[in-house]
Amino acid sequence: MTKSTLVEILGTFNETEQQRLIDFLRSPWCTPAWQSPEPVGLVSHIFESLNQRSSSNLQKEVIYRRVFPGRPFVFNKLEKLFSGTLKTVRQFIQHEMFAQQTFPAQEYMLQAEFFREKGAYDECDQIYEKLSKWQQNKQKWGTREYTVNWQIEQGKYNYKSEIYQKKGDQNLLSTLEALEELYLSERLFYTCMLLNINQVTPVLSPEAMSGMVAESTHPHNARFFASPVGSLYRKAIITLAGADQSDDDFELFCIHLDKHQHHLSDYLYSHFESFAINRCVRHFSNPKYQTILFRLLKQRVEEGRSFVDGKISASEFQNVVKIGLMRKEFDWVWQFMQANRNNIYGSQHPEEYFRFNVANYWFYTEQFDKALDVLLTSDYEEMQYKHSAKLMEIKILYEIESDILPSKIDAAKIFFYREKHIPKDKKDMYCRFADFMRRLIRPQTAVNPERIHKLLQELDEDPKIAELFWLREKLERMLKKSRW
Repeated sequence: MTKSTLVEILGTFNETEQQRLIDFLRSPWCTPAWQSPEPVGLVSHIFESLNQRSSSNLQKEVIYRRVFPGRPFVFNKLEKLFSGTLKTVRQFIQHEMFAQQTFPAQEYMLQAEFFREKGAYDECDQIYEKLSKWQQNKQKWGTREYTVNWQIEQGKYNYKSEIYQKKGDQNLLSTLEALEELYLSERLFYTCMLLNINQVTPVLSPEAMSGMVAESTHPHNARFFASPVGSLYRKAIITLAGADQSDDDFELFCIHLDKHQHHLSDYLYSHFESFAINRCVRHFSNPKYQTILFRLLKQRVEEGRSFVDGKISASEFQNVVKIGLMRKEFDWVWQFMQANRNNIYGSQHPEEYFRFNVANYWFYTEQFDKALDVLLTSDYEEMQYKHSAKLMEIKILYEIESDILPSKIDAAKIFFYREKHIPKDKKDMYCRFADFMRRLIRPQTAVNPERIHKLLQELDEDPKIAELFWLREKLERMLKKSRW
């Protein structure tokens, strides 16, 4: 029975949910078979077996003896119990999700519907009066709030059409406006997401993008577009609409994002925030954008939006570390790494990930021996670590002017060229880095400004190379020295 749907579903429950399900099964309000001990006995036995990782106790015969002790075997009796219990477990899941996703306004709305159907109109009026106060304060609204807002107006229409027949608009105008706000909030959300993707990987033709931007103002719901979220969507679309957005548009978007943060839910704020972060990444060669990017990432960390259940993704962890080190925010980065050493998810080897970032820290703080020691005492299993470690080792050997640097560059080039698991675009970037390093370390390069300029021009014309910013920094430093 270990492959049964019931066992698989119960295997996802944590300890608190396990106890809540047992209570649910025993409740006369929730289950028609609450007086029967068999569903409780079955679920309790499955939980016990799963918690003890005892698959042998999940064999059909063992379960039957536990749930029906001392009774003769009856064909299909256990299967029927499994089937009935599975239906009840699904009801429990629905109950749990409803309890998690409902909030006071939705609960009041459902009560209003109950009293309307009962004809208790005074109670209904009182509830709609409470809901009107909630509707006037639209801070931190998202999909569910706009949805409930429309359902409330729709409920008022149903109510007024029964009580006030042929008098006024029966709340139809307000219902229509609430529907428009719900539509716009969702339409603009997905429009911005699509435009943001288009910035990274073009998926829209110029005509399609132009039409999408033009349609983003329809319907012309003045109240929605005058709200903080509506105005932010309009500025986000202007910012994302093309490749040549002005810096002024972007700065205005960032100003409004900071100004209206308290009006937005954390989810929606992160949505807008990601647009700003992606814009900074695309313009990272500009120092102004590097400063903004670090501020945004630091703010995400300190305000908790970087974390899910106290954990931070491996990719975001590394981005925060790398950008912070590039901005020379060494103390803050060190504290961030130490505080989140055990909070990294999204990597099969989080400790290796942490150690690699420690090596990166030692490298940026010019403690090259410590960085090299971390690299040489680590056995990276994930390929990305192996690639990045070889790149860092070459940079360290360059900084300490090691005699073995040329041979390490040659070995790295062979490794990158032969490695079959590297995507072609990354393989090209790594191999080009090795080839570029060969020319960078030639003695005549450091004393020849013309040669340095040619190398810098090559990086500008084709920036698809690993460690672009570090290479440019080394060349610019060479250029200054060659002029002395």
